[in-house]
Amino acid sequence: MRKINGVILSCLLLLSCLSIHGQEAKSDTALVTKTINNFFEWYIHSSRCEENEENRPIFVIDSNEVVRLDLTKYLTNLRKYHFAEELISLEIESYKSCEENLKKLTKEEFLSFEDIFAYEEIDCGFDNNYKWIGGQEMIDGIRISKFDFLSRNKCRIEVEYYSINGEEKSFWKNNTPIILRKNKNNWEILDMGI
Repeated sequence: MRKINGVILSCLLLLSCLSIHGQEAKSDTALVTKTINNFFEWYIHSSRCEENEENRPIFVIDSNEVVRLDLTKYLTNLRKYHFAEELISLEIESYKSCEENLKKLTKEEFLSFEDIFAYEEIDCGFDNNYKWIGGQEMIDGIRISKFDFLSRNKCRIEVEYYSINGEEKSFWKNNTPIILRKNKNNWEILDMGI
């Protein structure tokens, strides 16, 4: 009799654990979805409204008349939209060459730039594409097409981009993989796959 009670108790505990894990997975799925949707809604909106200082570095001329990059608002927004510090560090590093090349220019030389090619020659041509989409054409939205929890604290998703033409959504022919990591009760974007 005790063995039967022990087996029944073990089964109930296992079912309880599976139920709790299932509820956590649903909650985590909702949080990951919200994190990704919020990021892309902000990025698309700020790009369409040409709020450039919000979604990329901007050029500023400081009090010494030196041209430099200002990433302040941009990095604040990446943190607000749950980018992991490792990804933010990589993003900062990606602008080092541009910053070094700006130091070699006078204000007048910089202000004389007439086209994107001049910016590209000094590794500062980032204003010519949408970094987090990976191209020169803006999207209208995204759809999460694949969800894969690699562990309790790591998730890989794929997003599809789409454009809207009238009432119809036209999906692009690419899926972008995104890796997220759970940090306390939030999910952070660790890799955007671009």
